[in-house]
Amino acid sequence: MSAGQRKLHGVLAISAIVVVATIGAIMVMVPSNPNLDTVPEVKLIGADGAFVNVSLTEMTEMSIITRNGSFQNSYGNVRGAGEYTGVLISDLVELVGGMEENDTVKVVASDGYSQTFAYSKVYPNASFWSIQGDMVLAYEYNGTVVPDYEDGFRLIFLPEDGYYSNADANATTDPDPFGAGPQCVSDVTQIVVMPYTGPGPVLFTLNFNDTTLQYRMNDLIALGSVSGEGGYKRTSGTIVGPDSYVGVPFTTLMSQFPSLPDNYSVIVKAGDDYESEYTKRIVEGTVNGYNPSGDPVGDISCTMILAYEMNSAPLSTEAGGPLRVAFLNEDGNLTDGFNWARNVVNITMVEEPLSGGLLLSEDNITTPVPFMCLTLLNDE
Repeated sequence: MSAGQRKLHGVLAISAIVVVATIGAIMVMVPSNPNLDTVPEVKLIGADGAFVNVSLTEMTEMSIITRNGSFQNSYGNVRGAGEYTGVLISDLVELVGGMEENDTVKVVASDGYSQTFAYSKVYPNASFWSIQGDMVLAYEYNGTVVPDYEDGFRLIFLPEDGYYSNADANATTDPDPFGAGPQCVSDVTQIVVMPYTGPGPVLFTLNFNDTTLQYRMNDLIALGSVSGEGGYKRTSGTIVGPDSYVGVPFTTLMSQFPSLPDNYSVIVKAGDDYESEYTKRIVEGTVNGYNPSGDPVGDISCTMILAYEMNSAPLSTEAGGPLRVAFLNEDGNLTDGFNWARNVVNITMVEEPLSGGLLLSEDNITTPVPFMCLTLLNDE
């Protein structure tokens, strides 16, 4: 416990004691305060794995930034307008040894949602700073301090004009994010310095016609991630999940090709050469679903992703990693386990006829019958 904390507890204890004098007796009453048992704090993890928990009290003793701010969400709306008070992310990072220019910083929320930032965002030069402003971990908003501040510790960018727009985010982030709002992580519980380990091995290839693209983990992350809950039902009836996943939407992967055919299928190949096939309809998010109890509910809307993280950790081999197909659903619904391809090493897009016949059309069948028979053998 720091000296500031000891002093604070001492003051609380003195002010809480009520002495009532009676004949030959003194009664001391200390009221219960549940907030004394929980001190708001954030865990900082350095590039070498060393960590420290920084409390709200300790943050208030650091250099403080107070400025009006707001941000633009992915839909173009302005959110979070008000006065923020907090500390620079760079100052927090320095508490665990700082970072090198090729390192990144990962900011993680209590629900597992995360955003990863380059050195240039954490330590902006004058040009970047004039656009994005200070990168701050705010603990106070409009006079309300955590834990009463319902967003918890919030990552916020505070340019001088008080507005962090999608254009600001795009101009200072490589690659372009989905918007400024997703970068402003709320309820932050961890800030992790991730050391640069080189480009790493090629994890998978993406193919269409004569074009082949190779991706390492850093390349994949650079495409921009989404996160959410997903779970599946095996053909045996066993329900797995839901769990939290992070990955790249398949629609983003398909958009890496300069022009997409009007209709296509996607063939996903695993490390053991097993192949799974998906229609455009599935890739774009319409799949057969089940409610959380496993009862059929027909078509549901999902986000099909190439997942590389599960429950805030890299996908292990046991969990189908390092890359696997996953389907995120915000309603808690489940999908078929045989669609969750494991250990993905190759993705190939194949142009298909628009209509007619039995070839994977959007309004016809979703999967050829022979393929369904094969996938059941590899059901999750």
